[in-house]
Amino acid sequence: MSNIAPTSSTDTAAVLLDGVRAVRRGAAALAGLEPDAYARGHAAFECLSDQRRLIAEHLAGRLTGMGDGPISVLSVGCGDGSLDARLAAGLVQGVPGRPVRYVGVDPWVGSAERFAATMSALGADELSSDAYVAPFDDSSVEETFDVVMFVHSMYYVPDLGATLRVALGLLRPGGQLWVAIAPTAALNALVVALAPPLEGHRQWFSADVEKAFVDAGIFLDDVIALDAQIDLASASDEVLDFAVQARLTPDLRGPVRAYLDAVSVPGTDGRPRVPHPVDVFVATRR
Repeated sequence: MSNIAPTSSTDTAAVLLDGVRAVRRGAAALAGLEPDAYARGHAAFECLSDQRRLIAEHLAGRLTGMGDGPISVLSVGCGDGSLDARLAAGLVQGVPGRPVRYVGVDPWVGSAERFAATMSALGADELSSDAYVAPFDDSSVEETFDVVMFVHSMYYVPDLGATLRVALGLLRPGGQLWVAIAPTAALNALVVALAPPLEGHRQWFSADVEKAFVDAGIFLDDVIALDAQIDLASASDEVLDFAVQARLTPDLRGPVRAYLDAVSVPGTDGRPRVPHPVDVFVATRR
């Protein structure tokens, strides 16, 4: 840890992050999250953030702009379908009688089952849906879609460029690829410091995705930054584990909470919030 006295909240946060790194220096990688713990932590994490609402509003606006004809969506890393159900319901209700096709892909069977149940619970005759249990690069999806979207799932793919090319190939001409992914901001600096490596690669962030689009020769129509915030001041240990994508050891919980306090800013209600931004990349199949 640096022995220079901090002179600002930014300096304090940098010193505290150095302290987190110091605790881990020379130690074995932390344990990752099992699928069920990941799903529970994710659901609780989202309840503390306004990001899901901002993403839903943004993507719903994009879907509305795609006209009133039949529409199909592939959601990669669909999770429990809570976001997708909101978007699917908006499509069905926005244009009564319009056929809507909505497909989810998730590597964990529990999430795929919840996605299927959530879609079925909408009870819309115009909506047809399926769920595939597989990583995206191993899925058996053979349809083409008007929209293929990755909402916080591009972190985990082994090859960004290959994934973008395959996703673009699943689009109909004029269809759009949407990738929502976080930048390496204050919160994800903890992920960089603490998360165990994934299979064959580190976890990707928005700068990596933007470079992958460029390297693959895929033109970007738009990149939008959504400035969300999350309340982690009283987060449970399970939520903290999800936030850093690792099973924290007892000696890390205090330093991690101190760092999150240092990077917090006042929310609209005056309570401390950690900045929780997300970037949305948009490309069209031409």
